Amino acid sequence: MHIGIVTALNETTPSITEVSVLAEERGLESIFQGEHSHIPVSTVFAGSGALGPEFYTHFPDLFVSFAAAAAVTRTIRFGTGIILVAEHNSFHLAKAAATLDMVSGGRLEFGVGYGWNKPELQNNGVQWDQRREVFAEKLAVLKRLWTEEAVAHDGTYGSFTESWMWPKPVQMPHPPILLGAPGYEWQLRQIVDLADGWYPLDSPELPARLQKLRAMAAEAGRPEPLLTVSLGVSRTPRNPWYFEASEAMDALLQRAELYQSLGAQRLVVGIPMADVGTITRSLDSLATMVDRFA
Repeated sequence: MHIGIVTALNETTPSITEVSVLAEERGLESIFQGEHSHIPVSTVFAGSGALGPEFYTHFPDLFVSFAAAAAVTRTIRFGTGIILVAEHNSFHLAKAAATLDMVSGGRLEFGVGYGWNKPELQNNGVQWDQRREVFAEKLAVLKRLWTEEAVAHDGTYGSFTESWMWPKPVQMPHPPILLGAPGYEWQLRQIVDLADGWYPLDSPELPARLQKLRAMAAEAGRPEPLLTVSLGVSRTPRNPWYFEASEAMDALLQRAELYQSLGAQRLVVGIPMADVGTITRSLDSLATMVDRFA
């Protein structure tokens, strides 16, 4: 099982280029980061009724950031955790992802999701009650743009004439598509139908849902789904989901052992959005897990 990190680095933190180099030097396999095009002032965060962690308003462009990090690294993989597919122009997203896969030498993990922020979706032209259908249609279009020489599309939520879109991704047939979702049955069905794997948060329900996913994939004649589990063990208002080098290593190891026994291919652990010293200490501790879970 590979060990990676997940974070939300921005202009107020050490750069993603610096952190990617530090992580690669310590043998960590991947770095995952999410995206939001913007956060409307009217956003209501679940369970709080108010603006959530400040970092949500500071996400940089994911593909520009990862391209910069790819230029100064050689092996670490770059995970989109997650891309809000419904909010994107399909041509722009297909080209950006394929170009990142090209310039990184095939190091993209394409994590995707539906979107939870109603006003953000609406500002990007997506109606809340249609977001799942828009997501599914656009993801199918992306796969065609990556794998077919010329593509035309006449769908419910978009259409275009026969068109070329280059470059194609380096990875064949395309970068691994990982659906980020809790794992309700309809989401597991979409993993089987549209994706290559699952990118869930650590939860008590995960083992049973993974068993269900495997059964659904086998019934459909699909390969064993990839499993990347995202896990954090500390919560504060500024850093709601990360591992600190000084705390909870035993708890982290126990969860890692569980997910290794369940066949996870990758565990990504949240790290603090803090100074370089704090980040480095967290990375040093996580590096001790690399050989243990190889």
